[in-house]
Amino acid sequence: MGFVSVIIALLLVTPVVYLVVRVMEIGADDALAYLFRPRTGQLLWRTAQLAVLVTSASIVIGVGAAWCVTRGVRRGRAVVVALLTAPLAIPSYVSGFVWTRLFPGFEGLWAAVLVLTLACYPLVMLPAMAALAGTGGREEEAARTLGCSAPTAFLRVTLPRIRTAVLAGGLLVALYSISDFGGPAIVRFEPFTVGIYNAYNGTLDRSVAALYGLVLATIAVVLALAERRVRRDVDSGATPPRSRDARDRPVAWTLVTLTVSVGVCVPIIGLLTEIRESRRLGFDDFGELLAWVAPYTRTTLELSAQAAVVIAILALPLAFFISRPRTRTGDSVELVSYLGYTLPGVTVALSMVFLGTRVLPSYYLTAGMLIATYVVLFLPVCLGPVRSGVDAIPLHVADVSRTLGAGPLATAVRVQLPLLMPAVLAGSALAFLSVAKELPATLMLAPIGTRTLATDMWSLSNDLNHGRAAVLGLVLIIVASIPTAALSTLFGKGVDR
Repeated sequence: MGFVSVIIALLLVTPVVYLVVRVMEIGADDALAYLFRPRTGQLLWRTAQLAVLVTSASIVIGVGAAWCVTRGVRRGRAVVVALLTAPLAIPSYVSGFVWTRLFPGFEGLWAAVLVLTLACYPLVMLPAMAALAGTGGREEEAARTLGCSAPTAFLRVTLPRIRTAVLAGGLLVALYSISDFGGPAIVRFEPFTVGIYNAYNGTLDRSVAALYGLVLATIAVVLALAERRVRRDVDSGATPPRSRDARDRPVAWTLVTLTVSVGVCVPIIGLLTEIRESRRLGFDDFGELLAWVAPYTRTTLELSAQAAVVIAILALPLAFFISRPRTRTGDSVELVSYLGYTLPGVTVALSMVFLGTRVLPSYYLTAGMLIATYVVLFLPVCLGPVRSGVDAIPLHVADVSRTLGAGPLATAVRVQLPLLMPAVLAGSALAFLSVAKELPATLMLAPIGTRTLATDMWSLSNDLNHGRAAVLGLVLIIVASIPTAALSTLFGKGVDR
């Protein structure tokens, strides 16, 4: 396991190392000149603005939604959780497309903030919901009997107890905000991700794109290390008994309805309206439309499924190696394994472009290199659940198997793997969802002629063929909602216990 895990880790870190080497080729003087020119500072300021505003808004909405679920919703809680997490299935560029079509002139910083906040608030809501479910509401009630209003009681009593979980979710939102490409690009806002993509496409000399990618990667790694430290504090705390204090509150249902309407209903209704009113669909009947959509859907499903299978296979030996016993090598492998997920997709894609054109030209623009990029980006989303599954297996299970004559490999395959299957399926579903929605890496590395739902929707939107773009956006939401619905149902059951 150890040798295989180290090899996998080295493969995962190769694109990042190559990006560093590519930047070093620029030369110190030129690199400093690029780094300190006004445009770099402008991109950095825009990225910081976007991250701060989106994180702040997501914390407010996410904590509010978590309170609604745990304190104000009793009946149908699993359905409410599924609806509140549904924005995870709606790519930011699809949501941005709808808002720009509904409201002409919807662009700039505040447009990007709205689009990304609607996509990100579940990242705060889910950990906050878990923390609130364990705190109970009796302390708040006691504070209210002492004269505090409901908001004051929540802010003074409950919020300090869940702040670590909220902070962990907020750091994930900040990481998402600085790494997202499609949402800001479609509302004509240019942070670092869009600046990198424009520099990549704008000139033959891609040194500036490489330097911007390294700057953004550095910011992302800092945020990821902060999130890792906070998450460790969350994991180390004891979880108190689950609370059953929730009762149906009109204000909670009102807030839930408003959030779901803006985050889920508006994008879906907007897409349907665009399809109905479009004069450029060019289909005589529904069967012709299905025949047009089918190839993009099949390609998206195939790439997502293939990548999910490869990611799950690679996650298994890593999970066993880094779980037990804990070693310094295992900790290093774990850190490297999570590196790709901390980096923006456009940065990893750019490093893979350099790697493909300079070192592996025969593999450049092939399905293998595209899936390898997906592995670097999304292995951690599968590794997390699989590692948790490994940690949940009692130590004596493997010991008993070995005393009966089974070797380590036979024990892993015959005993441990069946116990791990729910975790593996959950991790594979997360990887499938992530690959299906991914945009910049697919745009930059897809084989010639390969067209997915995401990339073709992007192209049609840029060509002002909004009706067909809306069709593909709707199909993409349907495809992405399948794993999202399964995962949100699990969360809902966990809260109901």
